[in-house]
Amino acid sequence: MINKKYFKQLQDQFVSLDEKKRKLQKLSNDALHASKRAIFSFHRDDWKTGEDLLNGALKNLKEIEKKYLSERLDSEGSFKAAQEEYVEAELYRQFLYKEAIGPIKNWQADSDIYLGGLTDAVGEIVRYAVRKATSRDFHEVKRAQEAIEAIVAVLIELNLTGYLRTKFDQAKQARHKMEQVMYEVSLRARK
Repeated sequence: MINKKYFKQLQDQFVSLDEKKRKLQKLSNDALHASKRAIFSFHRDDWKTGEDLLNGALKNLKEIEKKYLSERLDSEGSFKAAQEEYVEAELYRQFLYKEAIGPIKNWQADSDIYLGGLTDAVGEIVRYAVRKATSRDFHEVKRAQEAIEAIVAVLIELNLTGYLRTKFDQAKQARHKMEQVMYEVSLRARK
C-alpha cells in the first residue's frame, strides 16, 4: 500500500533535522543570552566581561553557521534573534569604544539583521546617556545624542516596512526620549 522504505527514510531525515534544530536553538539561546549580558556588563562599565561575553556569542554564531546553515535552518527564529542581539551588543560596544558605528568585525550579518540590531542599539545609547546625565557627564550625553541623530538619519533614508518599520518606530521613540534628556541637561547646565 505504501513504500515503507521511503517513509522510513523520510522519518530519519525528520528526526535528524529536529535534533539539529534543537542544537541550533541551544547555541542561539546561548549567544542571545551572552549578548544581553554583554550589554548589561557594558552598562556597568565592566568592559572586559562585556568583551568576553561578546566573543563567546560570536563563537556560538560561527559554530551555527558552520554546522547547521547548510541544513536549511537559517530561517530559525532563535538564530535570527541571537544574531540581532549580537549586532546590537557589538554596535553598542563600538559606540562605547568611540569607534565609528559600522560593520561587524569578523562576522557578516544580513542587512535586515544588522538594521534590527542598529535600531535596538539606539535604546542602549539612550540608557547610557541617562546614566551619564545622572553623573553630570554632559560631554558624553552630547556624544550619545549625536550618535542617535546620526543613526536615525541613516534609518530614515530607508523605506523600512514590516518588522523593521516597527523597530524603526521604537528607535524614533528612543530618540524622542533622548531629546527630553537633552532638555533636562540644558536646564541643569544653567544652574
